[in-house]
Amino acid sequence: MMKKSTLLVALAVSSLSVNAQLTLSGSSYSQNFNSISSSLPTGWYAYNSATSTSLGIIETWNGSVNYGVFADTVYNSGDCKSDIWGGGTKNYPSANGGNFVKVATCAEQKNFTDRAIGFRQVSQTNGSHPNLEPGAAFVLKIANTSGLTNFNLSFKLQSLDTTSPRTTTWTVDYATGASPSTFTPATAVGTMTTGNLQFTNNTINVNFGSALDNISSNVWIRIAALTASSGSGNRASTAIDDFNLTWTGTASVADVNVLPAASLTVLGSVVNGTASFAYDVAETGKYMLAIYDIAGRVVHTQEVVTASAGKFTVNGLNIAPGFYVAKMTNGNSAAVARFTAE
Repeated sequence: MMKKSTLLVALAVSSLSVNAQLTLSGSSYSQNFNSISSSLPTGWYAYNSATSTSLGIIETWNGSVNYGVFADTVYNSGDCKSDIWGGGTKNYPSANGGNFVKVATCAEQKNFTDRAIGFRQVSQTNGSHPNLEPGAAFVLKIANTSGLTNFNLSFKLQSLDTTSPRTTTWTVDYATGASPSTFTPATAVGTMTTGNLQFTNNTINVNFGSALDNISSNVWIRIAALTASSGSGNRASTAIDDFNLTWTGTASVADVNVLPAASLTVLGSVVNGTASFAYDVAETGKYMLAIYDIAGRVVHTQEVVTASAGKFTVNGLNIAPGFYVAKMTNGNSAAVARFTAE
């Protein structure tokens, strides 16, 4: 039993690792998401709790499971319902396959090599995946855009479940800086909704004008659901694919930024719902602390305001004895610690 528990904790820690920021090179960047079974591509994140003033909380990535989707009501009676109706991040078959995706069985769809990063939205109060509706966000973190101008974006926004009557509206926005507190909507051309009993694969185009030109700090581009869905019934299964970003100028390896260092340590035993931590960070300010159980579910979150180094205590943890993972992140750097609650 101890070996099994240790393995589960190790897997949980692996799934919580923060992707590095993307360093642009050449004159364009393309991502097809076909290799997301082990981890998300460099710079990519999936968030819940996103708002116009907050990145939100990083979702656990479930990419090791290739999902099918209910792309047609013919499978409504039993073809891997638990795969489709469970909320959270998803490694979906891309709608690029057209009608053959729509009529393939769920098992066949799991074997498609053309994949897309997705969300299955569930109720805001869902115990395992809260704050996805609204609050789900596909996020790309770029190191900087120094010397680059005239950014344009195209991507596919896919609605993958024709049994979902609710309609979700998505927006493209952007922010700059290590820990952004304001996101600015961009003008997106194309159909920015999913659900509504539709199976669609819409091309979205965005011209950022000069908004992202020559930024020396982090640049964040987000595709997010910031408002509640409309209608009733179950919620959309949504994916994005074929993300293509172009610019004027040529980026070089010299533009690389190094992630600021951060460490987190559990002090003593975690008993009676109280845990104490020590931290050391290169970048001070506001961090979000999230505690996960071994299944990757969030059991506690709170904001932590840091100096360069210090200690803090979390009280009132309503958790059962067992193994847990704590992660502290400001969106630019992160630290992870494992502990056992007694």
